[in-house]
Amino acid sequence: GASRHSVDLPALVARVGPGLVDINPRLSDQNGGVAGTGIVLSPSGEVLTNNHVISGGTSIEVTDVGNGKTYPATVVGYDRSHDIAVLALQNASGLQTAAIGDSSLVVVGDATAAIGNAGGRGGTPSIVAGTVLALAQTITVTDDITGSAEQLAGMIRVAADLQPGDSGGPL
Repeated sequence: GASRHSVDLPALVARVGPGLVDINPRLSDQNGGVAGTGIVLSPSGEVLTNNHVISGGTSIEVTDVGNGKTYPATVVGYDRSHDIAVLALQNASGLQTAAIGDSSLVVVGDATAAIGNAGGRGGTPSIVAGTVLALAQTITVTDDITGSAEQLAGMIRVAADLQPGDSGGPL
């Protein structure tokens, strides 16, 4: 079926990108961690991301897309069962924040755009179009590092060509 909305991808990246960060965790057992994306919630550097992006990280560096500066970050809270985490950037101020949408308004067939740090390249975020396939999904995920399994509920299933590094970014 036809999508409810068409998405102007370049305009969306220009508008949303400055409210994002690239997340680069460092793991104790290897040089580089798994890169990810975060959403800036406050000008002082509170950032929302996926828990699996920062899980197992011994230190975290975050680069703000809006100003290009890199900050050390600490985890201030996380919820494994919802795969979310909140970071605090040290000595950050005046960051551009992201506008948060309302997922209760999403319907099957909606056009989507996933924005993130695909492949951990940094710089201008990548964007891929997609479509909402299903709502209120429950999935079981396994942590590659610890092997522990978690069940995630209330998920929105989309068809989109996501890449490692997109995790934690906006949809």
